[in-house]
Amino acid sequence: MALDLGLLDGYKDYTRFIIIGRSRSGSNFLRGLLNSHKQIVVLGELFQNKTAIGWAYPGYLQTQRDLAMFRQEPVLFLETKVFKRFPRRVLAVGFKIFYYHAQDESWKPVWNYLVEQKKIKVVHIKRKNILRTHLSRKLANMTDTWVNTSGNHQNQRVVSLDYEECLLDFSQTREWENSFDQYFCDHEKIEVFYEDLARDHPSEMGRIQEFLGVEREEVNPQTFKQSNQPLRQAISNYQELKERFTGSSWEPFFEE
Repeated sequence: MALDLGLLDGYKDYTRFIIIGRSRSGSNFLRGLLNSHKQIVVLGELFQNKTAIGWAYPGYLQTQRDLAMFRQEPVLFLETKVFKRFPRRVLAVGFKIFYYHAQDESWKPVWNYLVEQKKIKVVHIKRKNILRTHLSRKLANMTDTWVNTSGNHQNQRVVSLDYEECLLDFSQTREWENSFDQYFCDHEKIEVFYEDLARDHPSEMGRIQEFLGVEREEVNPQTFKQSNQPLRQAISNYQELKERFTGSSWEPFFEE
């Protein structure tokens, strides 16, 4: 507040970035790691819906004035409320946005702005195995549990997956990934795979920290895996699906 009122010194010449991707691809894990770095601020899924600003960060309030700007003047909102003045210890500021966010007509300027601002860096989070993405979303819908912040063991569920739904999700996700890579082809961009991040987050985070122009610092997870089950145990019709996808480009998803 004091910075916004000009009562304290601040600046806007920090690295600006976005995390793009889709749900259940490790974006919460990545965001938590980044936010444990003292020089980085990463806000949540700001443009998920119009009922509330997805700040998901301590100290951010939702005033009626901000909410009106958020809904009606999203570019002004980005310039004055998101990429605002920050203390000089902050070297990088970003937020999450999924492929299908900000698709409402009044929010389309958000994507135009992000593409036009070539200095905004792009962290593209992906998952190599989209079957696990699809399974994760199904399980989260069943349990209404989307994030594990405790690290405690959670009950393992078994689910049956529909072949056509899997096929559609696999194809749609790859189409999104390719389209948005092209969309931001003129930006500095780094590709991050959840599998690599989960296997060796110190190494991957070192690479990302260098990309964002912050000091190398050890960071700690703030969210944890919700399930460690092998696919053949978590999917009741696993063998049937595996046979149907044999010979397709999606066959490697069933190799464990």
